[in-house]
Amino acid sequence: MNEISELLKAIATLLWPIFAFASLFVFKKQIAEAILRFKKGKLLGQEIELNDSLENLQRSASKLSEEVSAIPTSDAGSSARINSEKDDESIIKVIIHEAVRSPKAALILLATEIEKESRQILASIGLLKSRKNINVRQAISELDSHYGLPKHISSSLRLFWETRSKIIHGGETRERDILSALDSGVSILKSLHALPKETNWVHYPDVEIYSDPECRALITKGKGVILKSTSSSGANIFYRIFPTTQTHFQKGKKVAWEWSFDNTWSDAWYKDPETSEIKLAWNSSAEFIGRHLDEL
Repeated sequence: MNEISELLKAIATLLWPIFAFASLFVFKKQIAEAILRFKKGKLLGQEIELNDSLENLQRSASKLSEEVSAIPTSDAGSSARINSEKDDESIIKVIIHEAVRSPKAALILLATEIEKESRQILASIGLLKSRKNINVRQAISELDSHYGLPKHISSSLRLFWETRSKIIHGGETRERDILSALDSGVSILKSLHALPKETNWVHYPDVEIYSDPECRALITKGKGVILKSTSSSGANIFYRIFPTTQTHFQKGKKVAWEWSFDNTWSDAWYKDPETSEIKLAWNSSAEFIGRHLDEL
């Protein structure tokens, strides 16, 4: 009996590969279809997830554009505002041009611009507070809570960042999906550009300041920096001078609205660099230390 059992086991061992091969040959079509359905199911699941993110992103960005366009602005023009708008348009043109060459590279560039713009807005209104690094979500969160942004800006940026991460880190992605994310991201960037904010440029650095109205007693512990400022609408341009011990200021550079209260300055006067007219600089002031926006 044991001999018969061992014989049957040996025959089964020999016949199993033949049976398996025959089964694969007979049912190869059904097996291939099953594998294809499995693969398509996984790919389709990722594709549906990505498409949902893009659709949500587009809806949110569209609502954001409508809200920002409803913000009242002055009809009066100014060269500063017009130049700023040209700069904004130039950045967007660069992104679109890059998209023709490499949509993924354009998406990375766009994400960088959104991050930079949100950080610079934060600096322009005095909320960056000398920090060197702050991520885009934190910047937008602070702007949203302190500045009162349109209600869809946070959700639009969050969705864009999630979509950007999926596209950059999720492997192969259809080009049309990347272009769709780019389209929504450009809408977000345009909306950030449209937010009302005061802008400050260095008009004259290193202005000598004096402790007397006759400008005879030179103050040596620091100098004045004259800023050219525009209102949030761009309609009004005005100039003002502040004390500083910083030496980084360059004429024509945009600066953050940043201050130090370690040094306090009493009454001071200065000679207007353009007219030599003696003017009161300030009665009392903290120290202006604003960094250049393009270095943030």
